[in-house]
Amino acid sequence: MDEIQRRLWKLAWPAIMGNISQTLLNLVDTMMVGHVGALAIAAVGLGGQVSWFMMPIMAAVATGSLALIARFVGARDEENATLALEQSLYLSFLLGIPVMLFGWLFGDDILRIMGASEGVIKLGYAYIRILFAFYPIRFVSFTALAALRGAGDTKTPMKLGILMNVINAVLDYLLIFGKFGFPKLGPVGAAWASGAGITAAFLIGSYLLLSGRLVLRLKLTYSFHPEMAMRILRVGIPTMVERGLFSFYNFLYMSVVTRFGTIALAAHQVGLRVESIAYMPAFGFNVATSALVGQNLGAERPDRAEKTVYEALKMVGLFMTLMAFILITFPRYLVMPFISSGDPNYSEVLRLASIYLLIVGISEIPLGWVFVLGGALRGAGDTKTPMYITAVSKLLFRILPAYLLGFGFTLGPVHFRGLGVIAAWIAMSLETFTTAALLWWAFRRGKWKHVKV
Repeated sequence: MDEIQRRLWKLAWPAIMGNISQTLLNLVDTMMVGHVGALAIAAVGLGGQVSWFMMPIMAAVATGSLALIARFVGARDEENATLALEQSLYLSFLLGIPVMLFGWLFGDDILRIMGASEGVIKLGYAYIRILFAFYPIRFVSFTALAALRGAGDTKTPMKLGILMNVINAVLDYLLIFGKFGFPKLGPVGAAWASGAGITAAFLIGSYLLLSGRLVLRLKLTYSFHPEMAMRILRVGIPTMVERGLFSFYNFLYMSVVTRFGTIALAAHQVGLRVESIAYMPAFGFNVATSALVGQNLGAERPDRAEKTVYEALKMVGLFMTLMAFILITFPRYLVMPFISSGDPNYSEVLRLASIYLLIVGISEIPLGWVFVLGGALRGAGDTKTPMYITAVSKLLFRILPAYLLGFGFTLGPVHFRGLGVIAAWIAMSLETFTTAALLWWAFRRGKWKHVKV
């Protein structure tokens, strides 16, 4: 293992471990809620999708913060790195407030637009109201962790993430099922558990940043610096647009899946949770690549930045090959822990979720490339290219095929009956291959080496 590979792995493995803890928490959430019933799975799954729609706003500041701080650290400019951290945290908190209000006021309307049944809307909206109450501090925490990763510290985010997830998992058990004297809240208990974990990580992380024990130190000047704030947003806004498009397309995609029925939706949510296992190495190398590309460009070493990406692609390819093998070989065994054998829909959810894993397993290697190449471009500050690719690829190769092949169509003498929800999963896999190819083309062009942040 050469020096670049060692640096990649040094940054990647804590991010992978942090993502493992988050993935395990998601799996625990799904298993616990799954034992309440298919309706609860569908409600929490859709509630989580509504929450995910807000990620673009959070990603705008976090991406800009990571890119700028990586450049400043690479150039050994501690003063600007500190200033960028403070301004990004202020921006995150301010943006979190309207997001919180949006969830409270319009969460049920969004579920209704997505085509959810009244039972799913009632449970899902109760879940959303609690989850969104914690969004201002969630935004701040997310940005602070991104800043630390940009500075080359992935261990602290890992530790805080594990702490948050342990608190969440314990409270999940206590509040969903009403154990040891705690109230039995069902799916809503999962939202309260998530909020408690986020709050604990926020308080400890704030203390560490203020104490000067980390690679970055938070120095509160209690003043707003428009120039630095605009630099953060100039890099981050294209990511917000990109993620906004992704969320909108995902909204359309989930609306298609939802209309195939509650059983299909439950199978989709279970399959999605299981597949998230594959994101663990991909996310780790996304973080490592973003940080090292930004730092190398800050140190005026674009050649080294490019070599870093090539090495990351090789390494993530090996990991994702293993993940693909697991998903394709053992789908039923991976699904079974997440559904109750006493549920009347057990057999059908098991069958459909297993098909989901077989289909998406084929695209795990290009999925890893999407993570690495997207991370490289964003770490360089080139956030417009991923935005353009998302705008085209998700619409043409996921949404339209999912709808047409799922529900069927008539074109002159040709009448296609439709494949149901399976078509939506085939379209998702197709779009992953297309996005990987487009990102590879953009990376090879090399314009990311000359982006000014």
